Amino acid sequence: MATSLYAQEQTGSLRDRLAKKQQQEQGTSTDNGPKVSRMSVRAEMMNANQGQDLTNATWIREVYRILDLTKGNNAALYYPVQPIGNQMNFFTMIFKLMGDGNLVAYDWNNGQDQFTDNLKINFGDVLEKLEIPYQKNGNAYIYDEFSIPSNEALRYYIKEAWYFDQSNSVMGIKVLAICPVLMRQEYLEGIDFEYSSDLGMPQPQFWIPYDNIRPYAARMPIMASNLNNVMTKTIDDYFRLRLYEGEIYKTTNMENKLLQQQFKTPETLKLAQDSIEKQLRQFDKNLWVINDSIKAADGDVTKSKKSNSKSSGSKAKAPKAKKSKSSGGSTNSARDRR
Repeated sequence: MATSLYAQEQTGSLRDRLAKKQQQEQGTSTDNGPKVSRMSVRAEMMNANQGQDLTNATWIREVYRILDLTKGNNAALYYPVQPIGNQMNFFTMIFKLMGDGNLVAYDWNNGQDQFTDNLKINFGDVLEKLEIPYQKNGNAYIYDEFSIPSNEALRYYIKEAWYFDQSNSVMGIKVLAICPVLMRQEYLEGIDFEYSSDLGMPQPQFWIPYDNIRPYAARMPIMASNLNNVMTKTIDDYFRLRLYEGEIYKTTNMENKLLQQQFKTPETLKLAQDSIEKQLRQFDKNLWVINDSIKAADGDVTKSKKSNSKSSGSKAKAPKAKKSKSSGGSTNSARDRR
């Protein structure tokens, strides 16, 4: 009996160890709660193929937008605020990836997204900045997942590139970088870009190249509609299909100035934003210009069609007139014979 119980305990402990090891390899269990699965080699190759290289682009316009998660479809990035199983919001996913060492972030750098080694940030500094208690075990950070301030991540700054690649005749829009923004009541020094709100002052955290986070975003489902609660979209679909709504706050310029610094009043700022949006949409339309000679030829064809339709109408009426004349002529001939 004792031998049998001992064998069962050994078997059970071995099974538990194997299950825990498998979970760790798959990335489904961690001391910090649900974990984002690690990127496989196949996912890395797919991500490299999906990334649009802009080095051959003959025209690029870079714009920066504010995504307010309290408005419209942007709420898809905010819920669930606390993880439910392996389902988590966008900021929690970013936070956990950084804590696991699977994602590198770069300093806010006064709004300039530069991805150089000297601007890489340490995750420990992020935890200390947010006043989150943690322990470090080797290269791993151990912290309480409920300390992640995902409820305060109410905005994102994103950088878009509107481009035209003449070699492939491709006009596209690509998200280049993302910056989570926490809305807090305290003021953070060194931030000159402020959109005041009842939710608090914006505190930009760090820049992340979107290509680095896309493989994970492609496997994180979200509910993108209140009318359809089935999670048929992923976070990557959300950005790739441009389901978000955001106003432009800056375009790439040599002085790194915000639109708010160039246009002082709300009225002129709104006009500038609308003008940029119109320019971006108009550029796509202007790529396909019909030659004037083709327009002229089309006009001649149209005129000829109209003239033909008129002539055909007159011919249709002509037989009636001829018939009436012929009938009159036959009557006169009959009278002559009489």
